[in-house]
Amino acid sequence: MKFIAYIFFRILVFIFWLIPFPLLYMLSDGLRFLLKNILRYRVSVIQKNIEFVFPDKSQQWRDNIANQFYKNFVDILLESIKGLSISGDKLIKRYRFRNPELMDAIYNENKHVIVFSQHQNNWEWAPLCLGLQIKHHIVGVVKLLSNPYINTFLQNGRSGNNVSVVPTLKVGSYFKKLQVKEKYEALVFIADQRPSGRETKIPVTFMGHQVNFHGGAARYAIFSGFPIVNFDILRTGRGRYAVEAVYLGKGDEYTNAADLTQKYTDHVSNLIYDNPSQWLWSHKRFKEIIKY
Repeated sequence: MKFIAYIFFRILVFIFWLIPFPLLYMLSDGLRFLLKNILRYRVSVIQKNIEFVFPDKSQQWRDNIANQFYKNFVDILLESIKGLSISGDKLIKRYRFRNPELMDAIYNENKHVIVFSQHQNNWEWAPLCLGLQIKHHIVGVVKLLSNPYINTFLQNGRSGNNVSVVPTLKVGSYFKKLQVKEKYEALVFIADQRPSGRETKIPVTFMGHQVNFHGGAARYAIFSGFPIVNFDILRTGRGRYAVEAVYLGKGDEYTNAADLTQKYTDHVSNLIYDNPSQWLWSHKRFKEIIKY
């Protein structure tokens, strides 16, 4: 069954290769209505998350944020599939790194760098073309999918163009090798999802509430003393994004991993406050506090 699912997925990627962007967004508008109003995909989760974070806003305001979220979410979903059939050189026109000089300065200091990012706007296009826009070799930390065929296909798709990936379970061993590598790398963690299982958890204040965040990236940064940046993914138009690197200091400037993680969560909070509909409200981020 997993191989059959993989074949269907490859057919889907081929179909999306044929679809031009204007038609893609017409499809997105129709699918958004279906997903929200007919299938009601995670409607309750999204509503509870938005109400939990913005209790003082009107119901009309929260409903509007939810509607805009679905538009952003379905766009990203379809863009992610289409991106698998677009060359990195072409995708750069839609996904620009706004301030490569910050990363260049770190590279010229002969430094590896720890990169944080978050599930806001299209994070799936980043491994396809960001490596063509900076000097560091980008290494994305990814979770393995349950379907090994699709997992291999996606990992191959995310590798190349000065980018590679490492599974979460192998980050520790990879990090030991990273410290002695002569080619300078940017190790990227998308760290805003709720930690579970054996993952390192750090309690922080996020969007006005006490929750747990992943602590692994902060621990690696502090142990190594590497520079730390956050990649902000900003929507500049439909199907067009700008990535901006924000400097968060060096690992050895923080007293502990909790301080760095709080710095990261404060930054993510500000991004969400500025553009609340563009964050991934559909995951159960506050599960330890509210009942979904």
